[in-house]
Amino acid sequence: MKNIAIMFSGTGSNMESIISKSFYDKLDVSFIAITDNPQAEGIAKAEKYNIPVFIIPAAVHGWRINTVHEAYINDLLNGKNVDYILLAGFMKIISSNIIERFKNRIINIHPALLPSFKGKNAQKQAFEYGAKVSGCTVHFVDKGIDTGPIIAQRAVYIGDCRNDEEVKDRILKLEHELFYSVFKDIIGNRFSISGRRVMKND
Repeated sequence: MKNIAIMFSGTGSNMESIISKSFYDKLDVSFIAITDNPQAEGIAKAEKYNIPVFIIPAAVHGWRINTVHEAYINDLLNGKNVDYILLAGFMKIISSNIIERFKNRIINIHPALLPSFKGKNAQKQAFEYGAKVSGCTVHFVDKGIDTGPIIAQRAVYIGDCRNDEEVKDRILKLEHELFYSVFKDIIGNRFSISGRRVMKND
């Protein structure tokens, strides 16, 4: 069995998609959920599936996880023998110590075709730039912001979207499909890495 930690800050839609599909497919996995936001909508979604939710104590100010919160997260990861970490809309920067410890075992979903439109509000960035095509990227997490090796991408036409909310909705459907597909391959050890090149093994 693989032990999975899913970290989120908001609605938890990608988290719920992965959990529900994993249960449906009877994958040999166990989940915990970690959030920095005690008001996150995703908490109720995780609890609906009887997934234990851990709230990082006290507000985390700024974008980076500090040493106090890093210790709390590390204790959780150790206590639950976590194999992989999924970042599903977790809006904080993971500490370099955790990244080193879980090298190539932290996976993030980003709502744009990296390396374009990194960081926050990627859908709005793409819309305001006038991009005709955008999409989503699943990548390993490194010490930069949305700079880790790309695992997989999906593209979608957004040239007829009237606002960034339409862009978000269109990309989100792809996110749910792609993140779960990559997740299954990751826990099945179906990827190899050479430098920045991530290749799927047949």
